[in-house]
Amino acid sequence: MEPLPLEPLVVDVDVLDEQGCVEVGDRLETLRPHWLIRGIGCSTLGLATYLDVMASDDPEETYFGRLARHNRMIREHFGALLDRVAEVLAGLLRMPVRYDERVALPGFHVFEGDGIAVEPRPSQHFDLQHRVLRWPFPIAPVEQAVSFTLPVALPRRGGALDVWDITEAEMLRLERLGRSFETIDRTTPARRHEYRVGRMAVQLTPVLHRIAAISERFPADRRITLQGHGIRDADGWVLYW
Repeated sequence: MEPLPLEPLVVDVDVLDEQGCVEVGDRLETLRPHWLIRGIGCSTLGLATYLDVMASDDPEETYFGRLARHNRMIREHFGALLDRVAEVLAGLLRMPVRYDERVALPGFHVFEGDGIAVEPRPSQHFDLQHRVLRWPFPIAPVEQAVSFTLPVALPRRGGALDVWDITEAEMLRLERLGRSFETIDRTTPARRHEYRVGRMAVQLTPVLHRIAAISERFPADRRITLQGHGIRDADGWVLYW
C-alpha cells in the first residue's frame, strides 16, 4: 500500500473502512467502565507513557503496576486492529514491526464534551516519550522514532493535527534566538493536517504538533483515536504508547 504524501514529515495510510471504524467505536463503548479519566472530557483506554510515566509521581504503580491488565484487555478486544496497524506500518516503514507487552500497547484517546477543543490550546510538543521509558531491550543507538494517530470517530466539524515543520534540533536553534514553545504559534503558523476516519496519520520523525481546534462542537460529538509510537531496535520497529 503506497502512502499518500501530504506533508514532508507526515503521511496518511488507509487502515479501516467506515464499518470497521463503527465496530471499533461500539466495542470501545462497551468498555467504558474501564476507561481512565484523564481530565474534563478526556479519557483513555490503555496506558500512555506521557501520562502514566512522565506525568506520574509513581510510574511503578501507575504504569508498570497496571501494564499487564491493560495490555491484556486491549489485546483481547482489539488484537485484530493492532495486527492491521502493524501490517500497514511494516509496509510503510519497510521493516519488521512488532509489539512487546513489557511496554504499553497502543491505546485510545477519547474526547467528549468540553474535552473537544474549539479554541487553540497551547499544547504543542514533540513525541519524545521513548527517552523516559525503561526499555526492556536495547533501542537503536541512533535515535529513530515515529508516531501515529488513527481516527475512529470524529466530531461533526471534523478533526485535525496542527503541524509545524520544526524538528527538535530546529526548535533548539529557535530557542537560542528567543523563540519558545509557548510563543511559536504567534510567529510561525501551523499547517492543519486534516484527519479522516479510518486513515492513519504517521509522523515519520518527531515534529512539533498539537491537537487542532474545530470551529464548533455538538453534544453528541466524540473524538476517538488509536494512538501509538514506534521506536527502532536491532530487529525493526517496536510499537507502544
